[in-house]
Amino acid sequence: MTSLKRKDFRLRMLLGLGQTAQVYLAEAPDGQKVALKLPRKEVRQDPRLAERFAREVSLSLSLKHPHLVQGLYGIPFGEEAFLALEYLEEGTLEERLLKGPLNQEEAMRALLQVGQALLFLHEKGFLHQDVKPSNVFVGDGIYKLGDLGTVRPLAEASLEYAGSPHYLAPELFLGAKPSPKSDAYSFGVMAYELLVGKRPFRGETLEELRNAHLFLPPP
Repeated sequence: MTSLKRKDFRLRMLLGLGQTAQVYLAEAPDGQKVALKLPRKEVRQDPRLAERFAREVSLSLSLKHPHLVQGLYGIPFGEEAFLALEYLEEGTLEERLLKGPLNQEEAMRALLQVGQALLFLHEKGFLHQDVKPSNVFVGDGIYKLGDLGTVRPLAEASLEYAGSPHYLAPELFLGAKPSPKSDAYSFGVMAYELLVGKRPFRGETLEELRNAHLFLPPP
């Protein structure tokens, strides 16, 4: 998918360390700053996880929208597997919220832009499955939906949900298949959080969150 290799990027600093990948701020040969995602060895060697990373590479490079984090370069499989993404200098929306709530105008701007990206995915026949502030990336007045590792074609939606319990639609706790409606629910939870300053439902455990989403009235 690209003539560049992992070794062609100069690592600057670690941005994030997850269960499946490490993400670095890196510099491409042309000097461009990128977020360089490197899958862990166990991911590269596990057929199911390797296929998931390869799908993320393919979708990140092929799906183009002003408010989706854009893939720039990538190799899907093998020891040299990587994904270079555009770097948004202000981090994630979750990190931004730790500094204090957004004003209403800024919250509406974020929701409009992320909503456009989510609608684009749905119109293309895909589900995101994990809409939440930590998967929204922030630049100078711009918000982009990222982390396409959970994206699936609607026709391939399975009973194994990929979302985060704080933002998960009630029907998914009951074993229903993900759908555009479940993505919309997650978006709605995030919208409430941005506009009100807290999540609509709280819980310390998966069971508490399940019961809150299923049985508590909307706030």
